[in-house]
Amino acid sequence: MSKAMGHRNKSLLKEWRRCQSGLAATEFAMLLPVLVIMFFGLVEASDAMTVNRKVAISANTLADLAAQSEQLYISDIDDLFEGVMAIVEPHDPNGMQLKLVSVVLDADDDPVVHWSRDHAGGIPYAEGAAYTNLSDDDVVSSSSSIIVVEMVYNYSPSLTSHVIEAPLVFNRQSIRWPRVTNRVQLCDDQDNCTT
Repeated sequence: MSKAMGHRNKSLLKEWRRCQSGLAATEFAMLLPVLVIMFFGLVEASDAMTVNRKVAISANTLADLAAQSEQLYISDIDDLFEGVMAIVEPHDPNGMQLKLVSVVLDADDDPVVHWSRDHAGGIPYAEGAAYTNLSDDDVVSSSSSIIVVEMVYNYSPSLTSHVIEAPLVFNRQSIRWPRVTNRVQLCDDQDNCTT
């Protein structure tokens, strides 16, 4: 059966070569760019979906790990940020912005910042500042806090970056309630902790 298929393929190839009109070659030349664009478009779309999934996993992992602690030292948070950035690899983690925030209710039952840190070692939100990034303020109860992760990742497609000049921006927010205590405290190296 394979000899017959090979013979048939050879005869088809000979017929194609003998074709003087060039119709087959013209059709192939017209279809090739479309097929190439479709192929690379599928590769880029698949890569973008993978990065989006990794961003979601990273945000959820960071929130979950932070919520499992009674207190977090600044060095612990730095380690958590490094681990989360490793999840996004082999993609470039330089386009990533991470914020870890503990949110509580003030005397007027409005969400305020208990403490916050970002991946650069800064304090993105001042302690006691109103926290307005929650879609529903009722997720915070008066007796406890919540841990919020805000993650932004700027993804630049590798193959089509010359065509698509602006990066794709993936935003994620992940919320967890503390598991061990009502409020996860932030402590410095001298054991000075938030209240």
